[in-house]
Amino acid sequence: MTDAAPLAVFGAGGKTGTEILRHTVRKGIAVRAFEHTLPEPSDRVDNVEYFQCDVLNDDFSSELEGCRAVISALGIGFSPSTTIDPPPLYTEGTRRLVEAMSTTGISRIVVISAAFVEPQPSVPAWFELTARPALHNILEQMRAMEDLLERAKGLKWTAARPGWLLDEPYTGEAVITDERLAEGCFRCRHADLAAAMLEFVCENTWVNAKPAIARPEADRFENVSALKAEFGID
Repeated sequence: MTDAAPLAVFGAGGKTGTEILRHTVRKGIAVRAFEHTLPEPSDRVDNVEYFQCDVLNDDFSSELEGCRAVISALGIGFSPSTTIDPPPLYTEGTRRLVEAMSTTGISRIVVISAAFVEPQPSVPAWFELTARPALHNILEQMRAMEDLLERAKGLKWTAARPGWLLDEPYTGEAVITDERLAEGCFRCRHADLAAAMLEFVCENTWVNAKPAIARPEADRFENVSALKAEFGID
């Protein structure tokens, strides 16, 4: 597959997915955006071809024909119901992506996992005591997704492990380390994660690896109050 072939981005309407599309278009790379519910026309990224797709139920192999790689920004929103019984987007969804890739001759995939599937020495104790237990079922799904990718034959995969995601502008200063977050790094901006994932594909780096991605942030983004505000906890 040539570098002129388009990339396929799943979960393209989410925060990270949208940032991936923006980075891709700025680099002049053709891209096909797959999303369960298509964004309103005013919310779409220009020069992107959009497809409505339910990865758990639809056959999307024909739409993948001719793509050079898949970037999965599929994710599960935080709510009481999803933390207790998360839909199988990371497991079944990724399995179906891999099957469709096999059918269409695509071998490269980059997915979003999380740094917190493994113990992280740099993570604040309060986060380990509050957020990790709440996210246990989602993190277990991510761990199972990583296992699925590792077992797949002939697949060139990358499981990006961002820190606690932050909706702030792109910096280009993310620190990327093998499997565990760098010292002093806890949070990862959606836009920085998107740029890293695109780089992994375009430069063919971190193949069959689990790069952790984050950067130091101001205390107002990392303290207990920030966690409560973003999780909707009083």
